[in-house]
Amino acid sequence: MLSPQVGTTQKVYAHHEAETQLWQQFRQGSELAFEKLTNYFYRDLHFYGSRFTPDTDLLKDCLQDLFVDLWVYRHKVMDTDYIRPYLYKSLRRKIYREVTRQANHISDDTLPFDEVSTSDPTAEHTLIQTELSEYQSTRLNKLLERLSARQREAIHLKFYAELSNEEIADILSVNKQSVANLLHRGLSRLRDDWPSLLSVIGIWCIHRLLSLLQL
Repeated sequence: MLSPQVGTTQKVYAHHEAETQLWQQFRQGSELAFEKLTNYFYRDLHFYGSRFTPDTDLLKDCLQDLFVDLWVYRHKVMDTDYIRPYLYKSLRRKIYREVTRQANHISDDTLPFDEVSTSDPTAEHTLIQTELSEYQSTRLNKLLERLSARQREAIHLKFYAELSNEEIADILSVNKQSVANLLHRGLSRLRDDWPSLLSVIGIWCIHRLLSLLQL
């Protein structure tokens, strides 16, 4: 019988293969592949982008611009095996540029993304693969809210988007060691604050998180 970790690895690999195949077909001019790509990634991209701005109209405009640019410049779009990180980084850049434009002048290019929106306090609960009551989820999310914005984003990309440390580093424009540090500090903080929840959630959750963190 396959262990949960092996099953998860195979599932991620299958998704990656499907994404790569669609990407290749899209770059060759397939409208059907482009439509499938849009439908496939839109929800996750919207979820990721909502962490950077509470303005839903701005986010939708950025998403629309992203997909329009992809189609218009499809023959110039890079050939990559890392489609998801490529799209995440592209959307992140578009949102930043639009936020900067609306704010006229923001000199620190990390400012909008160090102040990640927490309007959706339940976003990170998906990193725990177990059913929690509303009360338990609320308690868990309060612990996550104590983390820095960068730590929350790194955890989101690692456990929700299922990206590697190298892919996360590319999105955040940092090196792999910085990503490892962000994840370690964030998960260590969760582990330190976890005792009050162990009785209702179980210590296996922390073990699972730490096992997934292995490089």
